[in-house]
Amino acid sequence: MRGEDMRSYREGRGLSQPDFAVFLNEGLGRRYGRQQISRWENGAERIPEAVAGLLRKEMLGPEAVHGPALVTVLTNQKGGVGKTTTAVNVATIIAQNGSKTLLIDADAQANATLHLGVNAMEREEQARTLYDALLGKADIRDCVLTMDRSGLDLLPSSIRLSQGEVELAAKPAPNFTLRGCLAEIRKRYDHIIIDCPPNLGQMTLNGLTAADLVLIPCQAELMAIAGVDYLLKTIDELQRLCHPTLNILGLLPTMYTQRNTQDRESLSLIHERYGKTMRVFEPVPRSTTYAQAVAAGRATIEVAPEVAGAPAFNTIASALMAERAKRFGSEVSHAA
Repeated sequence: MRGEDMRSYREGRGLSQPDFAVFLNEGLGRRYGRQQISRWENGAERIPEAVAGLLRKEMLGPEAVHGPALVTVLTNQKGGVGKTTTAVNVATIIAQNGSKTLLIDADAQANATLHLGVNAMEREEQARTLYDALLGKADIRDCVLTMDRSGLDLLPSSIRLSQGEVELAAKPAPNFTLRGCLAEIRKRYDHIIIDCPPNLGQMTLNGLTAADLVLIPCQAELMAIAGVDYLLKTIDELQRLCHPTLNILGLLPTMYTQRNTQDRESLSLIHERYGKTMRVFEPVPRSTTYAQAVAAGRATIEVAPEVAGAPAFNTIASALMAERAKRFGSEVSHAA
C-alpha cells in the first residue's frame, strides 16, 4: 500500500491524522501517533503489513465475496520444528491482508489454539472443537471463532481429538473425513491453513487429503532433515493413489542460527538435497520473541511485526495468495 492510498482513505473518512491513529490503535492494539501517520503518508517510512492489511479489509467493505478456499497443510512428523508458529503467523498475515482465512488446529495438543489465547478445555466442554465437527456432533460453523484484532478465524482443538482419531478409523474412508467436512465451508473462505500433529497418523493423513498444498517446516538440524524423506514418500503415495492434485509449496528451514556451524551445514544440506525439486524458503531464525507471543496469546507478527523470521512468513503468505489467484483465476472475487 502506498502513502497516498492511506491519505486518500483517511481523508475520505473525514479523519485527522490523530483521529486516524486512534482508529488504527483500536483495530490493531498498537500505539501509533500522528507523526507515524505523517511519515507513512509522505513515504518516509514503509507502512507496516498489519496496518496495510487492516486498511485493505476496510476498503473491501462488508459486501466482499469470499471463496473458494486454497487449502494448505503444514506438516512434519518431527515435533518442535516451528510448525505451529509458522501456521499461526502465516495465517494471521493473510487475514491481515484482507483474505478471509481459517486456521484449523488439527493437533490434539492444541498448540495453535493455545498460541492464540483460546482456552482449549473450555471449548471442549462447550463441544465446539474440531473433534465435534469431524464426528458430526456439531456444525463446523458453530465451532469456529474469530480473533478480534486480525480477523483470523480459528477452528480450535483439544485433547479429545486424540480419541477422535480412534473413532475416525471406524468410519468409511476415514482419511477423507476432514475433506468432506470442509466441502461446504471452503466456499466461505479464501484460505484455509491446517496445522497438523507431529506424526503421520490419522489427522495428518486427513489434512493431506483435504489440502491443495503442503508446506514442510523443518528445523535446520540433521535429525529433522532425516524425517523429511519419509514424509515425501507418503505425499508421493497419496498423489499416486488418491490425490493427484496435491502439490508441495516448499520447505521452510526453521530455528536457524547463522553463527552455528551445524546450522549452516544443515541449511546447505537442505538446499543440496531438496533445492532442485522444491522451493526452499529463507530460514526463520531462533528468537525468544516467539515464546513471549505465545504467553501473550497472540501471533508473533502482531506483537512484534519486525521479528526475525517475519520476512520468511511474509514471503510464504505472498506465495499462497499468488497461488490462489493463479489457480482460481476469475473465481477470485477480490485481490487479497
